[in-house]
Amino acid sequence: MTPEEWHKAKEILQTVLELDPSARGKYLDDACANQEVDRAEIEALVRSHEEAGTFLEEPVDVAPADLVLDTSLVSWVGRRLGPYQITEKIGEGGMGAVFRAMRVDGLYDKHVAIKVIRHGLDMSFFAERFRNESRILAGLEHANIARLLDGGVTNEGLPYVVLEFVAGLPIDEYCDQHDLPTDARLEIFRTVCSAVQCAHQNLVVHRDLKPGNILVTEEGVPKLLDFGI
Repeated sequence: MTPEEWHKAKEILQTVLELDPSARGKYLDDACANQEVDRAEIEALVRSHEEAGTFLEEPVDVAPADLVLDTSLVSWVGRRLGPYQITEKIGEGGMGAVFRAMRVDGLYDKHVAIKVIRHGLDMSFFAERFRNESRILAGLEHANIARLLDGGVTNEGLPYVVLEFVAGLPIDEYCDQHDLPTDARLEIFRTVCSAVQCAHQNLVVHRDLKPGNILVTEEGVPKLLDFGI
């Protein structure tokens, strides 16, 4: 994708995210009619943003394999990636799946999260986005940003990253379940702002700040996740 194509794709993506899901199919019909922008790539970006499966109300003109998560990712539970053994799938999005794993090489015990890119993508485009996310995380050191721990490539040639595992609730659910007063909610919010400021100081804009990407641990520590957009 050329810089001009990427700029156009970003414009279309921003418009799509502002539309009601029922109107997105028609808009993409018109926006991608001249084929200057790959519609499948736009839809994959939207799925990554929404962290959802198929949400469009109208059928879309792409191959089914490009619309569903590769089932081979699900079967990876129990397999090893380097020193880590995958124990369960904990999430999925447009770029791939996230698994919980345990370090089993005997060096030390640690639960981690492993994000694996899925088959069926434009690998040159999405693999570069994946590498960019890894570089971003590697450069961010903050107590309230989930840390990048490791990375590699699977036997199938799929890149993966190993991240700090955060056991917690989305920030809105945490505040509601604990019935936090306004002062306590604002204190958590200030902590999140500190993490965002750290990213900004490193010339990184998250662009996908939402409750699902801000988890709060049982100890009340918020963690900022997912710089994939």
